[in-house]
Amino acid sequence: MVTSWILNSLGKEIADSVEYVNDSFELWKKLKDRYDQTNGAKLYQIQKEINNLSQGALDITGYYIKMKELWEELSTLSAKTLCICQCTCGAKENMHKAEQDRRLIQFLMGLNEVYTVVRGSVLLMNTLPSLDQAFSLLIQEEKQREIKPNNQLIFESALLNVNTSK
Repeated sequence: MVTSWILNSLGKEIADSVEYVNDSFELWKKLKDRYDQTNGAKLYQIQKEINNLSQGALDITGYYIKMKELWEELSTLSAKTLCICQCTCGAKENMHKAEQDRRLIQFLMGLNEVYTVVRGSVLLMNTLPSLDQAFSLLIQEEKQREIKPNNQLIFESALLNVNTSK
């Protein structure tokens, strides 16, 4: 019954190529061996995109979303490497934290130079924050930068008035 179900769910050409397999376990193993391959070229392409991604003309949110999409796609392709065992020594949590720190640093590396001060502040923290916390700080900085040009003009106008009164 299971063999029939699997064969009926396959395309005709694929089903014909495994039609004479003895049992469902063997059929599933053949299909897994044949089609469950990590696409090395795709992994390479995504990792290259991640490495080359920079903020450029994107706002912080657009850059963050693009980076997260690439990381999710990479995680999906390399899902076979995820550990599902019950760890009591803390190694699993340490590996997860190291991966999150690597992603944070990768994200910070792609920021435009106007965020150098915030980047430095994040990197100087005793414990690196999560990517979401760093994103929140950068959003606040971006909002202040949107407001600052008006304040900057007022400040410069005041300086000009002081200089003209002398």
